[in-house]
Amino acid sequence: MKQKRILPFLLAAALLLGLAGCGGDSSDSSSLPEEEPENLEYPVSIGDETIPARPEKVVSLSPALTELCFDMGYGERLTGVSDYCDWPEQVQDLPRMGTAQQPDLDAVRADKPDVVITHTDLSENDLIALQQADIPVVVLSRARLPEDLKDLYVNLGRLFEGEQAGSEAGKAFYNEQMGRVESIQEKVEAYIRGGGKQLSAVYLRMLDFTVATGDTFEGAMLETIGFENVAGAYGGWTYPLDFISQYDPDVIFCNEDITIPMLEQNANYKGLQATIHDIVYSYDFTAFERQGKRMFDMLEDMAKKAYPDAFADMSGTQEASSEAAQ
Repeated sequence: MKQKRILPFLLAAALLLGLAGCGGDSSDSSSLPEEEPENLEYPVSIGDETIPARPEKVVSLSPALTELCFDMGYGERLTGVSDYCDWPEQVQDLPRMGTAQQPDLDAVRADKPDVVITHTDLSENDLIALQQADIPVVVLSRARLPEDLKDLYVNLGRLFEGEQAGSEAGKAFYNEQMGRVESIQEKVEAYIRGGGKQLSAVYLRMLDFTVATGDTFEGAMLETIGFENVAGAYGGWTYPLDFISQYDPDVIFCNEDITIPMLEQNANYKGLQATIHDIVYSYDFTAFERQGKRMFDMLEDMAKKAYPDAFADMSGTQEASSEAAQ
């Protein structure tokens, strides 16, 4: 009789212990800390530097990179710029911090940026001074060829947005701008296939023969938008004097400080057909150095002025061919 009474009691005790054990496991599990999601964007390595996290404060010691930052939507994170930064207008309100050649180290250190960006290397002493202040310096070199622009844009995007998002942003910016170039190419090529003349051109940086030769980024871009570069066979920004007799471009593109009256008074230019017929277009060619949106705006304008019929509205009455295209 006693065994019959003990057995139900033991079964009830075992059941209670089992329920208590289950409750204890649930309590222990809920007290464990939640794992943070893995950061797939940072760190980012560019050149010799590694950026551990998204930079919120950036100092740019390059007018070109400053302009690109605003073009790509990162301007609000700039907390200081070089003495020569002048575009866009928003940079006028930002603190000046010297140049890559002579950075204002005190101003940079006081700002405590997450990173300093520049187009060119700092001196060894300046670099060490910033490294000692735990401020990384990232060098993003100027594109030497049109195809190098993609790397420039992607690396700038990676720095500001991280590995994946930044790469995509840089590629999108590159595709958008080069898409504009491809549109220019298509229109000019269609015009030439239709019987129009391909124009020869020169980009004159300084009188008399400092021009964009075939080994320059500027010369390559000139050819990319449909011109035959008169100086394309030469290098070092110099047209050789031995071949002056062959120097007679259909179109002259020049720095804005070179005027038609200056060319008309110059012995080497006054007899050229482009000078005689005022087929001379002046631009602020710092846009070539900055390699941002302004450069593509300028390239589009250059092609439209030299090849007006290629860009005429085909649904309307086309304008008469320009003297440059005859």
